[in-house]
Amino acid sequence: MKAVVVITEAEAMNAFERAFIVDGTRGFTIVPRVWGSGKTGLKTGTRVHPGGSSLLFSVVADEDAAAAIEFVRRVRDESGSAVATKIFTIEVEES
Repeated sequence: MKAVVVITEAEAMNAFERAFIVDGTRGFTIVPRVWGSGKTGLKTGTRVHPGGSSLLFSVVADEDAAAAIEFVRRVRDESGSAVATKIFTIEVEES
């Protein structure tokens, strides 16, 4: 199984959530506020370090991973959030 992980600006996550709900073929989990530091600097949701990101993940069967990644890329591109969005896949197994 694979986890498809999306990290994007908090404001862009609504487009991903809507797309997953409308599509209805795969489950998902959203962590609405994540803070950290990366290429664009520290984001902690404060006045000193404004902004924040959201995280979405969906666990899919290996044979469904390519379709899930293409779906996420399409949502990213259609929402105009390509610059701020990172997509990762991770091998996972249920314990």
